[in-house]
Amino acid sequence: MDVAPQQGGTDDHAEDLADPVPPVDALPLWGETSGFLTAVDEEALLGAAVDADAVLFIDRLPGSSLIVGTPMGAARPRTEEPFSPETRARLVRKAVKAVSTGAERTDAQDVAFGLRQLTDIIAKALSPGINDPTTAVHALSHSSSSALLCDLAHRDLGPRLLRDGQHQVRVVLQRPDLENLLDLAVAQPLRYGAAEPAVLARILMLLRELSWNTAAGQHPPIVAALARLRSTTAVQDFHAADHSRLTELAQQVEQALAGRWTHDRAH
Repeated sequence: MDVAPQQGGTDDHAEDLADPVPPVDALPLWGETSGFLTAVDEEALLGAAVDADAVLFIDRLPGSSLIVGTPMGAARPRTEEPFSPETRARLVRKAVKAVSTGAERTDAQDVAFGLRQLTDIIAKALSPGINDPTTAVHALSHSSSSALLCDLAHRDLGPRLLRDGQHQVRVVLQRPDLENLLDLAVAQPLRYGAAEPAVLARILMLLRELSWNTAAGQHPPIVAALARLRSTTAVQDFHAADHSRLTELAQQVEQALAGRWTHDRAH
């Protein structure tokens, strides 16, 4: 049987799996060492699932912290026939060996790692002890968070499905979607930079750039982030000119969501 991993799209996984999450009585799969999840051997996981006639669910993302003995996922029989004791033991052993951990996060399979590093830089720059909004704005700029988000938005985000030779889904690997990545990129900068108009302005520019580089189906998290930013801005005691500028930028985000790009006025 052909067990080469095949990429599954994020739009069709619900129809491929009648039950996209494991049942409560599913067989737990746990890590044998503590550390950060650094890599998953997809071919080995798929082979283990086919060998046991199972469907595996790995619900920890690359970059997640794993604690030895704590479940990182689960497995259920593909049919209603329960696993034999021998099959259970073999499946757990193979699945555990297919997941690697390390002392540090890496960017090998962790698509959120770069954003996490940039967000940490922004949060540190906005801390009271440093108070460097210029560095925060630069990290949110075209050369950093915004560019990375726009690049990631063009990738196949969300759960990755591995299928066997009969196109049956055998492994579901959790991966961040655009909502996860956008929250990672802007939640902390918005929280720590709420009193700094320049930071809020750059987040709005990021949302505008991301809106322009995404399809309509990807827009809901951007709309939610825009609403959150507007709520934050509304309660700030800014100069009228700052409020006017931020209102204008928010409108430009809406226009980009609608497929229109208006040229900015000089400020």
